[in-house]
Amino acid sequence: MGMREKLKKILPSYLVEKHLMKRFDDIDRRIKETNEKNEYLFWLSQMQAGETMQQTKERVFLQMPKATGRLRNIQLAENYILQRVKDICDANGMELFLVGGTLMGAVRHKGFIPWDNDVDIGMMKSDYLKLRMLLENDPEIVVQYCYNYREGLKVSKVKFRAVEVFWIDILVFDFIDVTPETLDKVWKDTQRANQRHIQKIKELSASYVNEQGCRPLPNAALDEQMAAFEEEQMKDFPMFGHGDYFCEPINCPWWSRDERGIRKVSDYYPLQKDAVEFEGRRYSVWKHFEWALGFSYGDYWKLPFSVREPHTTEFDEGLKEGFAYLREIGVIEPEVE
Repeated sequence: MGMREKLKKILPSYLVEKHLMKRFDDIDRRIKETNEKNEYLFWLSQMQAGETMQQTKERVFLQMPKATGRLRNIQLAENYILQRVKDICDANGMELFLVGGTLMGAVRHKGFIPWDNDVDIGMMKSDYLKLRMLLENDPEIVVQYCYNYREGLKVSKVKFRAVEVFWIDILVFDFIDVTPETLDKVWKDTQRANQRHIQKIKELSASYVNEQGCRPLPNAALDEQMAAFEEEQMKDFPMFGHGDYFCEPINCPWWSRDERGIRKVSDYYPLQKDAVEFEGRRYSVWKHFEWALGFSYGDYWKLPFSVREPHTTEFDEGLKEGFAYLREIGVIEPEVE
């Protein structure tokens, strides 16, 4: 519940409410103005002779120290999986591209955002299905659907087979055959189908809720049931799989269904090949990736409001065993005796 809603519940009259709301808005505005002034002064203090403000921001973000200790080891594990997937895609004529905070990290830091512990990549559905097939017999990594039962989430992850604790997320996109006239209606239809998908996961996984911690978990029985449900749902959407537009499919996580809706392929493709650097390797991005970043994050060259590690509790269980496995395969340094 937001501050306004809380105040409305306790304020005795409309006039008092209106007065306090105005004061609340004034305080909020002043805090924002003060933060903007302080940030501007910070960037001025960092500016070197001959630099523009943007050049200063790029230099400062790039020079931020990398993570250390536990967080850095998690990042190294995820980067190892990412590089394996990149090698497999390159060898088999498939395309992946960086999205979300991983893309922001590549643009600003040429690697992980120093306080981030997450990797997100995008793939078109046809390439994603090839990747699943190619990794079926891979001895080291595998693609699995993982579920958050309470939220009705189904997320596709590439994970180590040997341990559950490290993974990268794949956001899947699919072509869709619509016209400018039908685009809005079809998008709303797919949104409703996505909501039905969420509810179905919650319904089928009710008995598992108390067994789950914070980490999304694989569930082969749920995979089978959801595959049958999705096949039935897709009968209402024969327009998927081809066309000059694309969007997230109806079985994607609700948080990845971008409010931009259905988008024109030519606005994002062809990909810019190996256009950004991430942890020493080059990766592809959407054609207008900077615009896409701005849409998702606003001014991504601003100092962050808070600096904290996301998804922290997802790594708690099995982390010690996970690090032992990483040392065994040479991803992180052996413990000092």
